[in-house]
Amino acid sequence: MQKTTTQNIANLNDPDTFESVFRTYYEQLATFAYQYVSSTDLAEEIVQEVFSNLWAKSEGITIKTSIKSYLYGSVRNTCLNNLKHLKVQKQHQDYEMQKSEFVEVDFLELDELQQKIDEALSKLPTKCREIFELSRFEEMKYKEIAAELNISIKTVESQMGRALKVMRDSLGKYLSCFILWLSYYQNNF
Repeated sequence: MQKTTTQNIANLNDPDTFESVFRTYYEQLATFAYQYVSSTDLAEEIVQEVFSNLWAKSEGITIKTSIKSYLYGSVRNTCLNNLKHLKVQKQHQDYEMQKSEFVEVDFLELDELQQKIDEALSKLPTKCREIFELSRFEEMKYKEIAAELNISIKTVESQMGRALKVMRDSLGKYLSCFILWLSYYQNNF
């Protein structure tokens, strides 16, 4: 005997009624949750969490729709919250991994990288090197560089393009380390 239309939440205080609702909707809700999270275990965990919260808070919850609609809405919202949480975790893991890649570079590699950067910078014409250093090490905007050196913004842009090409070509395998080094340098000095 199942009711799929409106059901008073107060009846869920009764263990037999609660169990009946659980048995009626558990599998359907787990299948529904799976569509969001693509994991059987996680889908079942989410449905169990929804039922656990429902049991714990049944006296204080007022449902204005059917119990079925309420349960599906709760499962959907819990799935979406879980997906948001997983996205934040992934972003944090990516950040930590990127940060640790730089930290794992030992000092010999840093010395070697610094030497390669110095070699690459020495290949640049004087004005081009000055523009690159103002942009990357002093964090000046192109407009500011143009004003300070009394040149056009187009000149700054073309010189930066030339400098970046030389740096890319010269650093080759060190390029990813250089980018990490540059961001570390800009954030800490």
